[in-house]
Amino acid sequence: MLMSDHHQRVFRIDRFVVPAASEAEFLNVVAAINTVLVPMDGCLQHHVLKQQEASGDNNYITLVEWASLAAIQKAREVVAAKHKEMNLNPQEMFKRLQIKAELGNYVPVAGESA
Repeated sequence: MLMSDHHQRVFRIDRFVVPAASEAEFLNVVAAINTVLVPMDGCLQHHVLKQQEASGDNNYITLVEWASLAAIQKAREVVAAKHKEMNLNPQEMFKRLQIKAELGNYVPVAGESA
């Protein structure tokens, strides 16, 4: 890894399709995780966005901008510890609540200002 890659901003963008019946529990978990993410060094911005579907399901996007790859790696450790503290297995929760999740890290395209 190049040193410049280590200091490049990283965007964690997660998309969830949440049935209406599962929304309250899902949002409680998101709020609990945000208590450890938002105050972290390197967290530049954080958003939870909602789009309501005609079907009654809701689409949620969580977007967190991290200052560097090192910051997002530290966040992974902190979130894993929070999951353990909450006795939470995210994959089990997604299955039980019938939540579809797409999770990923994104970096700015070279030459583009972000």
